[in-house]
This record gives sequence, C-alpha cells and structure tokens, in this order.
Amino acid sequence: MLKSLDPNLLSFIAAFFVAISQVFYRKALIHIGPAIAAIAMNVLSAMLAGVLYLAWDESVTWHLKGVMWYMLIGLFGSSIGRYMIFGSMRLIGLARTQIMVQSVLVWSALMGVFILGERFSAGVAVGTLAIMIGAILLVYKRESSKRESGEKDVSLLYFLVPVIASFLFSLTFVFRKYALLLIPSESLGIAISTTTASVLLLLAMPFTKEEGGMKGWSLRGLVTIACGVVANIIAALCFWAAFREGEVVQVIPINRLSVLWVIIFSWLFLKKQESVTLRIVIGGVLSVVGAFAIAWGK
Repeated sequence: MLKSLDPNLLSFIAAFFVAISQVFYRKALIHIGPAIAAIAMNVLSAMLAGVLYLAWDESVTWHLKGVMWYMLIGLFGSSIGRYMIFGSMRLIGLARTQIMVQSVLVWSALMGVFILGERFSAGVAVGTLAIMIGAILLVYKRESSKRESGEKDVSLLYFLVPVIASFLFSLTFVFRKYALLLIPSESLGIAISTTTASVLLLLAMPFTKEEGGMKGWSLRGLVTIACGVVANIIAALCFWAAFREGEVVQVIPINRLSVLWVIIFSWLFLKKQESVTLRIVIGGVLSVVGAFAIAWGK
C-alpha cells in the first residue's frame, strides 16, 4: 500500500507522525533521563517492528551486507544520534534543539549530491532553503521568550550537540538507501536498527550518569514513551518507504515540516499558549511553499 503513494507525500505523512512522537518524548523527558528514554524507545520500536515484519515481510531474503547497513543505522542514528537529541533537549531545550537540527537539511543535501549522485535542482534548492528558514522562524521566538523570562544562558558548545547529531542522522540516510536495495523491507530494517541501538545503549548504560539515578525509571514516563513509539513507527514506515522510492534531497526537506506540526501540537498538548504572530505566519507559509517547490521542482 505504501509503495503506491508518492515518496514526497509519504515524507509529509511521516512528518505529521514524527511531530506527534516528539511531543510524547518531550513529555516523557520530564520524568525519565535521555538514556533510559532512548533505550525504551528503541526496545519498544524493535518489538513492534518485529511483529510487523512477521506479519508482512517474513518471506524477504536476508543479505549479510544489508543487515550490516541496517546495524549501522542503529549505531549512528537510533543510538548515538537519538541519545544526543534527547540530551540536547535537556541541555538547551526543545525549541533550540529544533533550530539547530535544521542543519540536517544541509548535511542531507551534501550526502545526496556527492555520495548518492542525486540531482539538486533549482526548485529543490529553493524549497529546501524556504523550509529551513521557515522552521527556524517558527521556533526562534519561543526560545527567546524563555530567555526573557529569566532562563540562564547555556554554553555555546552545547549547541554543537544537535548539529553533530544531525550529521550522524544524515549518514544514516545513505546507509538506508544501500540497505533497502539489498533487503527491501522497512519493518525489518527498523527492527534490526533499533535492536542494535538497544544493545549498544544497554552496554553503555553502566558508564552513563543519569540525572536522578534509578528515579529515571518512571512508569508514567515509559507509558508516554510507548505512545510516542506507536506514532514513531507509523512515521518510520512512511519515511523508509519514501526513501526506497524517492530521493534524499527531496524526502528530507519535506520531512522537516515536522517542525510546523511540533509547534501546533505544542500549543495543544504542552500548554504553550502563544499568539499567532506575523513571524509564525511567515514561518508556516515559507515551510508550506518550500514543500510545494520541492514537489514541483523535482
């Protein structure tokens, strides 16, 4: 069913569910630490993806190289990258993290053009730039208003955390392309990558200093993570299917529309009541126009 949909549409649907999962994860981080959150998310994701694989793609032939590519996705994305994103949310906040994560658009464009040999047309370039600027506009003042309310400044070095995480995630886009060519199963890919990430994070856990010690294990936090995982699995299936049929330089920018949805859901579910300012309108319009520019300029 997913294969019949346009890759850019799949990326847009994935952005919607990614935003839902991020809101759940952000609420979970109030109760549990980033390492425990990352482990819980990966373990639950691996279990759910495994069930989907057995139901849909059990007949798919396994290739060792394909499995290795999927494991690399788990190493760089679902473990190191995800932990760094969760840690960044605590270090500099959700809004600041979302701003810096927009660098993934630059990294993914470089990967798509110079490694995968994709064409970076004028329409895609303009659309990518519009979405990146629009996303930054959507979250910039939210971060500024926090600082005005007396929040302490954070070290500039902390801002490198989401930037490095974005680079690592951009590497997984290349790995994902190679893996899907060898083993064309999104559910299996998710299961292998998240299982790999779970094992790595569990091995690293004794060396990780979690704030609050064992208080990091919160039932409420884990239930919230589970809700986020359901949304994230739907997003991942759409995202991986979009990758199989589409191009990195198009799929990734459209997927960054998740920032627009995050703002909307934050207002609704995180009790962040803000007026709809001209900046918000411009940011939203730029993001949407950018998505259309990519779709028409491919």
